[in-house]
Amino acid sequence: MRGSTRRTDQSMFAGKVVIITGASSGLGRQLALDFAQRKARCVLFARNTEALAGVAAECKEAGGEVITVTGDVTVPADCERLAEEAMERFGAIDIFISNAGLSMWAPFEEVQDLSIFRRLMEVNYLGAVNGVHYTLPHLKASGGSIVAVASIQSKMGVPYHTGYVASKHALEGFCNALRYDLEGSGVNVLTVHPHWIQGTSLRANACSADGGVMGASRRSHYSESITVQECAMAMLAAIDDRETELIIPPKLRLVPWLRLLWPGYLRRKVWGRMNHRKD
Repeated sequence: MRGSTRRTDQSMFAGKVVIITGASSGLGRQLALDFAQRKARCVLFARNTEALAGVAAECKEAGGEVITVTGDVTVPADCERLAEEAMERFGAIDIFISNAGLSMWAPFEEVQDLSIFRRLMEVNYLGAVNGVHYTLPHLKASGGSIVAVASIQSKMGVPYHTGYVASKHALEGFCNALRYDLEGSGVNVLTVHPHWIQGTSLRANACSADGGVMGASRRSHYSESITVQECAMAMLAAIDDRETELIIPPKLRLVPWLRLLWPGYLRRKVWGRMNHRKD
C-alpha cells in the first residue's frame, strides 16, 4: 500500500502472460508498452481493432510478444473468448488487468438519459467481473494477479460524477470481497486508485447529460494529476510487490482519513477543485 514509484527491472516480467483490457489507448496502451519492454507476453483487448493493431505493432517493436483480441468487456462471451485465446496462444495467464473504463461529467439533475448509469456500471464494474470470472481458473493455476483500475473516487464522492463514482465504489467493494473468497488460493488482488491521469481520452469520452460524449475540453488537469507513464510505472512496481492497494499520488492516501475524521474539510477541498465545471 506504499504507492511505490521505483523503477522496475527490465526483466522482471519476462515470459509472464499479461491480459490488458482497454489496451487500445491511454493507460492500457502505456501498460502494454511497459510490459512489452520487459519481455512479457501481452494479450491486448479492446473494441477498436485498428487501434489495437497499432499498439500491438509498438509492443512488438519494443521487444514483446503480443496478440490482440477484439471485443467488449460488457459482453461475457467476449471475455470468455479472451481467456480462451490467451490460453490457446500462451498456455497460461499470469496477470489480468481490468483497465477498460468510462467516465461521466454532468450534474445529476441535468441528466437527460438515465441509460448512462447502466452503461457506466456495465463497463466499470461488470466489465471487471466478466473478465475476472473467465480468467480466474487460470490465475489460480499460475498463482497470478488480478489488477483492477479503480479510482480515488472509489473512496469519496465527487460532483458531476455520480454514475462514475457509484460504479467505482461497486468495483472497490467487489475486489474487497473477492480477496476473502481467494484467500489461500495464491491469487493476489490489487486495486489501483489514481487521481486524474494525463494522456488518456477518459475525459473526452465521458458521458454527458444527454447521453453523448463530452469531447475535447479546454480545462487543464489539476496539479495533483499524474502522467500516464507515472501511473503505469507505479502499477508495475505494485504488481511485482504483490500489493493489494495502490493510491497515486501517495499523498491521496489521506483521503479515507479525511472522509472519516474531517469530512467538512474534504468537502471544501473537493468543491474547490470542481467548482468550475466544463461548459
